[in-house]
Amino acid sequence: MPLKRRFARVTVNCAFAVAAVLSLGAFSPAPPGIPDNPPAPQPGEAAPQPWEVTPRSWEPAPQPGEVAPPPRPTVRALTAAEIRGKGLDEYIDMSRQKETVPSIIDTSQGKFTSDLVTPAKRTGTTGPADFATGCWYLTTTYGYPALQGSAYHTWCGDGFQVTYTSAGCTGSTSLPTYIYEGCQNIQAYGVGWNVWDVTDRWRFCTAYSRFTGVCSARMYPWQKNRYGANGQVWLLGWGN
Repeated sequence: MPLKRRFARVTVNCAFAVAAVLSLGAFSPAPPGIPDNPPAPQPGEAAPQPWEVTPRSWEPAPQPGEVAPPPRPTVRALTAAEIRGKGLDEYIDMSRQKETVPSIIDTSQGKFTSDLVTPAKRTGTTGPADFATGCWYLTTTYGYPALQGSAYHTWCGDGFQVTYTSAGCTGSTSLPTYIYEGCQNIQAYGVGWNVWDVTDRWRFCTAYSRFTGVCSARMYPWQKNRYGANGQVWLLGWGN
């Protein structure tokens, strides 16, 4: 066979071999050990909810949607037995104690109300004798289906001034890419004033990589309330 024809045939065969190798590489399967889909539920086992499924490593972490208003808080007056049991009877005159039903007034997001009390420092140690005293307990939450913050506020008053305050908060998540990182209660006014302001602020990581240990996105939902010396609650604002 002439040398030129043999050389041409070898060149064509090599070209076909290279093309075959490249095509196989382009459609190579995913590396072993990385599941493409979550395992199917076993007989009698409920299918996992969307927020319970572990995202695949190459997919972006799901992010919360737009900020929505927090649910209406739950608040009630403490009974005389509860006040004594919690040691709060030293902060109010129990002879004038009354379970005053608390009111909730929404002034958040620019809503106007003429009932919003302006903070004022009170003088004297007790309110007028015809004012009832009491203590109240409020619980509030704010978040999304896969993450949530909770806050707990207790305060007492004599109808004239706030005489006791206590605030706490916590949080939780239900996705492996979300992490609750903490919360704080930012307080203003309070004992000796006619109102008590509390801003609850939570901190969540919403894009955590279990492989690198790095958080690439966070959100800080918050809400602010004002409490009166007679059990009033004003919802001042919320956001993220």
